[in-house]
Amino acid sequence: MKTPQSKPSDQDLLSILDQAAIGLIVANKAGDIRHMNQMAEMMVLPLFMQTGMPPENILSLLEMIAPGIANIINDFPENSGFILTQQKQTVQLEHEGEMIVRHFFYSINKVSEHSFVYSFDDITNYHVAQEELARLNQEIAIDRSKFEMAAGVLHDIGNAVVGIGSHLTKARRSLEDNDLQTLNKLLQFFEARKQELADALGADKSAALVKLVQGLQENQQHFHDTLSTNVKEQMGITSHISDILNIQRQYVSSSESVKRDPVDLKAVLYDALSILMASIEKREIELDASIPDDCPKFVGDRTKLIQVFINLIKNALDAIDESESDGNRLQIALSYNEDTIEVMIADSGVGFEPEKAEQFFDRGFSTKDQGSGIGLATSRSVIESHSGVLQISSEGPGKGAKVSVSIPLKNQD
Repeated sequence: MKTPQSKPSDQDLLSILDQAAIGLIVANKAGDIRHMNQMAEMMVLPLFMQTGMPPENILSLLEMIAPGIANIINDFPENSGFILTQQKQTVQLEHEGEMIVRHFFYSINKVSEHSFVYSFDDITNYHVAQEELARLNQEIAIDRSKFEMAAGVLHDIGNAVVGIGSHLTKARRSLEDNDLQTLNKLLQFFEARKQELADALGADKSAALVKLVQGLQENQQHFHDTLSTNVKEQMGITSHISDILNIQRQYVSSSESVKRDPVDLKAVLYDALSILMASIEKREIELDASIPDDCPKFVGDRTKLIQVFINLIKNALDAIDESESDGNRLQIALSYNEDTIEVMIADSGVGFEPEKAEQFFDRGFSTKDQGSGIGLATSRSVIESHSGVLQISSEGPGKGAKVSVSIPLKNQD
């Protein structure tokens, strides 16, 4: 037995229209509005207000936004059906003196010769999200190309450094196989046969010969010592460059990796300092580094942490450069307890007003002429991704600044 079904009333249909999640307008062929639901009022009425038109004819409004709509409707040959579907339209609205851009999809459905349904869907949020996604994809592509270029440059530099190291090794071996030992033996022979040489050559000539060999031996010794020292220093510089290249290669190779491994924060600080040590020495900055050897490890992203501490130390060096006080000092201290490992970086730089501390973490805020205002904000994000805390403080202008980094040793997400 079939259940009797009643046909929905006109009031029911209007109620359904009003509750629809998209804007719906029912109009005649000329565009005169017969009914407009709540969503349509929210989306379309501001357009009527901006154009100065009364909210009576939807076709007149669309003709102003997208000329030619009326002709398309008049030329539609079918008795019913969709005339236009999912047409994208961008409009600008002025609100409180500010221009607002909105994006819509609209469709026109011919229900009968005298009834047309206009539907509107506000896709502004979707459009903005798509634009942001496209921008991020473009940035990722640019970053990837930069990383590929950096990898190539690092590879070429690495090859050059290996070549230099090879030549320095050959030079060191050549120094080991020199004539200095021969001259020493010859001088010892002459000293032992001094009387025989005097009898054979005469006392004056014998003494002159010994003195000549002795001078050659001293010159050769001085040359050998100087060259050995230079070769040793150059090999040390080459080794330092290789260490820096290895760290930079880790940046490139880990740029897209989210893998986390046990991290030795002591090694992270040493790597950051090794990259910046030349700058510290050039500025004649007194470095006080208190870094214990038995530092506990925690799970984290070593490469990103190195980048964070490079940025923090560079900021300290820049602050010292801007300071006019005597005595450039940089202090780095690492400490830990059962739960937390902490790093403190203090400088004798320009300092700042204490209440401005949090502004340094705002993206775009920078006290440097060419600063991007991104470094500290990104650094804090990295530390917070390790469930840690990054803070900066100062007692006032001219009194330096202190940065503290605290990372839990356990229970990291």
